[in-house]
Amino acid sequence: MNRFIVLFLILFSVSLHARNHYTGYSGAPGSNGTCTNSCHGQYSFPPTAEITGFPIQYVPGEIYFIRVGCRGGSAINQFNASIRIGLTEENAGEIIAGPNTETYIAPGETNGVHWANANSDSGVFAWIAPNPGVGEVRLYWAGLQGSRVYGTDVQFVRVSEDVTAEVEYVPGSPVEFLLEQNYPNPFNDGTNVEFTIAKTGPVEFIITNILGQVLYSWIDDYAHPGTVTIHWDGFDMNRRVQPSGVYFYRLKTPEITLTNKMMILR
Repeated sequence: MNRFIVLFLILFSVSLHARNHYTGYSGAPGSNGTCTNSCHGQYSFPPTAEITGFPIQYVPGEIYFIRVGCRGGSAINQFNASIRIGLTEENAGEIIAGPNTETYIAPGETNGVHWANANSDSGVFAWIAPNPGVGEVRLYWAGLQGSRVYGTDVQFVRVSEDVTAEVEYVPGSPVEFLLEQNYPNPFNDGTNVEFTIAKTGPVEFIITNILGQVLYSWIDDYAHPGTVTIHWDGFDMNRRVQPSGVYFYRLKTPEITLTNKMMILR
């Protein structure tokens, strides 16, 4: 009997924790629907919640920094968000948690994102857009602004088109441009990034933090074909040491954009 009671309390605790985070209720195809409809459904005041940074048209492989917030009034109690390919259940690109957000894995949402701390006014997460040829993607967002007693349900569906959608995509064609995983990774004192340029032309390589701030930049308007190795010591351009966390590096040419992530571990 004691063992049964302990098991019941554990399961009850887990259930409460999952409910508090509303995990898997973004409204995306295959998800658990929207927690805003299934848990409460109050409409006490006009919502001021908003999403910025999700593009109307995306560049394949590009990184976008998406901000969630509200224009005054009550804080956002909690939200769930997912990004899918068209109207399918397939994830579009990759979501990475940023300030005041965290990712989660749940049935139907294996790359969702929500608040790390409930009742917040703002937060940021990053989205690495999928490879060429994916086409339309959709951001699904559902949340509660205010409380269950005095609150407002908010739901968004944002659509973004691939800017290369009208260009015939040949699978495997971008392999002439390569962006390797940095090494070592994670790193402390420094790391190396190697990339291959396919033909003469403008090339841009940048490193950013989770807020999208550029920490390192290498630009060559007349880069020649070959392999380039960049060493980054973990400092920004003002020689300020960067803290532990996730960072992004991007290679961009007129033909293609490639993005990857690295981690500093102090």
